[in-house]
Amino acid sequence: MKRLLILALVYILSSQTFANDKSQLIMKDFFDTVVNWSTLQISLNVSQKLPRVIIDSEDSEYGKENTAYNISEARNKSLLKAKEKIKIHFVRSIESLRLNEEFTILEKVNKEEKFRERFNEFFLNESSEIKVKYIQDEVHVESLTKLTGAKGLLNYLDVEYDKENFPEFPEIAVSEEYSGLIIDARHLEANPSLFPKVLTDKGLEMYSVHLANKNFAIDNGFVIYMSDPIKAMKHPRIGANPYLVVATNATGKFKTQLSIPTKEAAKILASKETRKNLKKCKVIILLRRQLS
Repeated sequence: MKRLLILALVYILSSQTFANDKSQLIMKDFFDTVVNWSTLQISLNVSQKLPRVIIDSEDSEYGKENTAYNISEARNKSLLKAKEKIKIHFVRSIESLRLNEEFTILEKVNKEEKFRERFNEFFLNESSEIKVKYIQDEVHVESLTKLTGAKGLLNYLDVEYDKENFPEFPEIAVSEEYSGLIIDARHLEANPSLFPKVLTDKGLEMYSVHLANKNFAIDNGFVIYMSDPIKAMKHPRIGANPYLVVATNATGKFKTQLSIPTKEAAKILASKETRKNLKKCKVIILLRRQLS
């Protein structure tokens, strides 16, 4: 009954407070790179002015680096510069992503050689999708990079998956099977990371990268973030019967770890089928939408 009341309250609050809010959690960083924490994609748009075309060999600017002999060369030069800008901004944005409570990706790269080697492979493969448009005297380049899948960033991170077991709790007489987990942390000053931890209020890890299956994490992401609970409840990631729990605290220096009541964790982990679904990374975290 208590859980039904919580769900009803979430629905009422959502219809009032989040009626005009978008469901996806999207953030723009210092480099104007857009990180979509709901789809686990990174996008960046860059515009570059075409160099001036000069065909008169007697022109004082003829043949200089910032000019072109024809429109094809002008387009090629501007496209090359736009791609160079994208690469610089993209690298900086990826490096600044928070890996977990301890490290950004750059901090982890600087700390561990094996992690650095795998990370460098990601950039060598150049897996970004590029769309190019020429509008008047500018080239507009859209870059989209997926963090998931065989070519995604998550496949190139040296992370230890599935090396621990879920914590054990006293058996519950009647346990329900849940198809996934939604953790509502919108009321907290919490931040996203690629591999957050979910702890009980007694400090036990009830969901972490060490409990997840590697293949599911790489293919779908260890977790996704959303801001709308109604749409999260309908998301195919977490199935038809997800469990919704309200986080009690966001811990750690960077507020990427979430705590939930121990009795809630015991209820969630009571079913073997629910534990299997958590191993398959069927988890969504709700965070307050941050306008950028």
